[in-house]
Amino acid sequence: MFSLFKKKKENQKIDNVESLVQSIIKQRHYVYSANDLREIEAYNALKKESKSFQKEFIVDALHYLEHVLDKENQIFKKNNDDTYKYRLVTYAISNGLMRRNLDYSEKEWIDMFQSIRDISKNIKNFSLSDFPVNYAVQQIERYIKKEGLSEPLSSYIKSMLQWDILNTSHSGYWGSDLKKSASKLSKIVQSDDEVVFFSLKTEDIGDAVNTIIADSKKNCNELHQLLYLTYDATGSKPSKKFQSQIDDLIKVIGKNEYRKLAQDILSNVINHPITEKIRKYNYGNEVNEYKEYTFLCDPSKQFIKGIVWTMTPYSDKETLIILSKLLEKSYTKMPGVGPAAAAIGNACIYVMGNMRGKDGLGALSRIKLKLKQNNVKKAIDKYLELGAKKYNVSVEELKEMSVPDFQLVNGTKSIDFDDYKLNISIDGPKLSQQWIKPDGTTIKSVPSIVKNSIKHSNALKELRKELKEIQKTYSSQKQRIDNQFILNRTWDFEAFEKYYLNHGLVSPIASKLIWTFENDKGKKSDVILIDEEWQDSEGNSVEWIDDKCSIKLWHPVFASEQEIVDWRDRMLDLELKQPIKQAFRELYILTDAEINTRSYSNRMAAHILKQHQFNALAGLRGWKYSLMGAYDDGRDSETCNKYLPEYKITAEYWIDELNDHDAFNDAGIWLYMATDQVKFKNEDNELMDLVDVPKIVFSEVMRDVDLFVGVCSVGNDPEWRDNGGERQTHRDYWTSYSFGDLTEIAKTRKTILERLLPRLSKLKGKATIDGKFLIVEGSLRTYKIHIGSGNILMEPNDQYLCIIPSRSTNKATDRLFIPFEGDKGLSIVLSKAFLLAEDTKIEDTTITSQINRN
Repeated sequence: MFSLFKKKKENQKIDNVESLVQSIIKQRHYVYSANDLREIEAYNALKKESKSFQKEFIVDALHYLEHVLDKENQIFKKNNDDTYKYRLVTYAISNGLMRRNLDYSEKEWIDMFQSIRDISKNIKNFSLSDFPVNYAVQQIERYIKKEGLSEPLSSYIKSMLQWDILNTSHSGYWGSDLKKSASKLSKIVQSDDEVVFFSLKTEDIGDAVNTIIADSKKNCNELHQLLYLTYDATGSKPSKKFQSQIDDLIKVIGKNEYRKLAQDILSNVINHPITEKIRKYNYGNEVNEYKEYTFLCDPSKQFIKGIVWTMTPYSDKETLIILSKLLEKSYTKMPGVGPAAAAIGNACIYVMGNMRGKDGLGALSRIKLKLKQNNVKKAIDKYLELGAKKYNVSVEELKEMSVPDFQLVNGTKSIDFDDYKLNISIDGPKLSQQWIKPDGTTIKSVPSIVKNSIKHSNALKELRKELKEIQKTYSSQKQRIDNQFILNRTWDFEAFEKYYLNHGLVSPIASKLIWTFENDKGKKSDVILIDEEWQDSEGNSVEWIDDKCSIKLWHPVFASEQEIVDWRDRMLDLELKQPIKQAFRELYILTDAEINTRSYSNRMAAHILKQHQFNALAGLRGWKYSLMGAYDDGRDSETCNKYLPEYKITAEYWIDELNDHDAFNDAGIWLYMATDQVKFKNEDNELMDLVDVPKIVFSEVMRDVDLFVGVCSVGNDPEWRDNGGERQTHRDYWTSYSFGDLTEIAKTRKTILERLLPRLSKLKGKATIDGKFLIVEGSLRTYKIHIGSGNILMEPNDQYLCIIPSRSTNKATDRLFIPFEGDKGLSIVLSKAFLLAEDTKIEDTTITSQINRN
């Protein structure tokens, strides 16, 4: 027998391994598998040793490897390349031996894996996937086949399934697929009354998942099979085989029972936080820090993706809510990483796009408005288009058909809690809630009878979930209807009544908008619903409207100047606040300069915008844009595009890189960018003359661009001017925008102010409008508030006054009647006016120090 293996002392055992490895490396520079050892004399001699010796040698090899990989206490000093080679050879030897039937006893097998467990705790870079785990599992399978499964062995295997080192998706070239190993081990100990599932990382969702699964006591074998199918869910969508297997298993488990379990698992993922850790690294003599963001490990993501796929047969409300929340969570952006879990998000889109009925498609259309990733929006569009073809309608019709009404009637509903009621109603931009006592009087807080009842408390908890969904859906519907203006759609009376006028959720929006009715004889009238009757701008009842009429949204681009004025006066007389800006909607018509330039507009050029804010707002308005960074990616300009399929026209807003020294974030993305021309291209990608662009398209596109500038311009930032000298190169722009000519949005604001000022007692005799400024006469100074930017100059020397708007709601302006929702700029201008009109009462020293400065 080869003398190399005759030493018996503990240290000599490890020396045995070192000697064998060295002899192999002398003959073969690199070894990748046991097959590469067939011609090695020393290895073949080892195979002739007794089974007991070979089993001991495998454990010795593990301890030898521990010393090789331990960089701090390395007995066998090796450089990185040698460490790699010695590691490969050691594992190849273990692999070759473990393939043989070594007749492991229960104790020997447990001792071997306990050694592995101990080593993994001591050595960070030890990977179980390099060890021949699958062959090791085969060894214990042979033993159990002969001797049976003892309780100690069963308990040990169950504990192994909770090891973090067994939780990895890595499959080494020369090692083991640990998912396969874990699956085999779990099948060994799986029983009829307990689901044995190996752990996902405990700091991930492992503990929560196992707790949920532990409650299942029926059909455990089928649930076990299903969970392992989901854990092995690969690819971009489920295969037919996967779906067939899942369907068969769910039938046995119980459709409702499995739905509840899956919903609990997915809800846990929604609540799982994105963690932020501070990492340090050395660069030369400096210690630097960076933030690392994590959500789920890769195996957890794959498992949850599989669970999502299993939800395809379900189309109930709770499942849809959970999938919607999970979709949004999955595409939450982690700095320096990207989406938290794109594969899970894609799975949600697949399931929602393929579930029965239109509700899933409707939810996708609403979520699309919130997402920023263009590729995700494109994927959603694909499912919406397929759904539209399936139901033989347009995409826009599909969206309105898919809007849930939440059992609301005209935006209200009442929920009984025994003799108490909770009245829910859509009140402006928010939902209002009012508790009603048995005698009909109101109560502010939740009644004690509801608090003290488990039944009622649970019902209220579920109701609050629904109220959040109502709020989200209502907001998304306002956005959707606002996007309808550019489409200039026509509805027949039946569709208009069903999806707008009589729809429980949409009716609070539709009933406050102006509509153009036309009957089958060509008679037209612009009307609004007042006290259950259609009235024109003068308040006259229009009697001829019937179910043969076609309906359009009224838009000022098709109205005369007098008609626009009449409708604006009518809104003010009625004190009717429109949920969408319509009567006071900005109108953009071609200027002489734009007619002369023919194919482009410079109206919104040469502005400096906050790039991230612009990107987010552009996404909400249906535009596509890619952030520009302070690195060489071959781009120094970009276009922000909006494609209008109804017109086969693409609008382009040209954006230039603004190389502003160090004005970029940790990811290297520029904080600011400069704007340029607006252009339009036809379906052949040819530039269009602006006179050929439909009026409503030009007006709505320019309104979007004006909104981008009005919201995102640095000129709106009152602190920009005095920011430690860092913005000196752009101070001229800040000044020209902050106190320059009014945009169309600001002109609309001025029109409203002219009508509002006579109604405001606090500003009576103290405020007037002079050109682009609201002039406020305080006791200490006279103030000029720019109606566009909200920035302030003080007379007599036009000294700048910096006032940072509060993020909280201003009660004074919140109670004011404004004829539409959503103009934060108008609220800022008015709140500053109220404050400065009583400047002697100001206590904030950051403001008074400026006012009193000579």
